[in-house]
Amino acid sequence: MASTGAKIEAALPYALPVLGGTLGVTFVQLNSFSYLNPVIAIATGAILGRVAAVFIVRAMRRSRRKGR
Repeated sequence: MASTGAKIEAALPYALPVLGGTLGVTFVQLNSFSYLNPVIAIATGAILGRVAAVFIVRAMRRSRRKGR
């Protein structure tokens, strides 16, 4: 059975880009600038979510190795 930390590590690379894309959609809806391309805002949010997931998972793995 996988531990809770392992389950979180497995879910973060999928969940955070979705959250970032959702925040991009929200940003576009709240700030309706005529020059803002929604695709760029959504893609930027998804990419930033993916980058955040990479750093968080690395930190989780590093802390798990220190605990051994």
